[in-house]
Amino acid sequence: MRVRPVAWALAGPGVFALAAVVGGRRVDDYRPIDEPISALAAHGSRAGLVMVSGFLGLGAGTVVLARELEGSPGAPRPVPALLTLAGVTTAGAGLARCSDRTCPTRGLGNGAVTRSDDLHALFSAATFALWIAAPLIAARRAVDAGPRYRWCSRWIGRSTIAVFVLGGLLARRSGQRGSGAAQRLFVASALSWFPLAAAHASRTGPKTRVR
Repeated sequence: MRVRPVAWALAGPGVFALAAVVGGRRVDDYRPIDEPISALAAHGSRAGLVMVSGFLGLGAGTVVLARELEGSPGAPRPVPALLTLAGVTTAGAGLARCSDRTCPTRGLGNGAVTRSDDLHALFSAATFALWIAAPLIAARRAVDAGPRYRWCSRWIGRSTIAVFVLGGLLARRSGQRGSGAAQRLFVASALSWFPLAAAHASRTGPKTRVR
């Protein structure tokens, strides 16, 4: 049994979660239930450096995990490539910091949107789409991984979509109450596929490549 895939599947999300907890404690009036995680990395936030580091850690961990899953029956092509791209867009979302803690986004009417805000929204949207696509594609194409693994992947993908829709609806409400909690649930749901795929890869190992 290989340990490295599981270690990397937990390392990236673990660094991100730790940064969110530590960063939240550095901002006295931060409300995790109502505010997005990206608010901690925004310009002017006392937790900016901590949370940006969390984004970069998650991005790096995702890229390495993608390499560890290469050739695994549970991560058929193009899943590793999608995860690699998700790692890059995650880092991009962290580096493209929001202009303030409201995380202004076009269409939500929650502030003056800057170029950095647009880039953050673009990288975030791409990351979310890739997080959703990876387990759904695995559920469909991982024919050698077994029905239970494919069922779990499908369940994670569909649940992540449902929570994403809920978070979007809450974000459009006045005051955005509950949107922060919904976003955290979305992230937890999406990243729960990482250890699932890694555990399967650890047990089965890579497929034999045909030259």
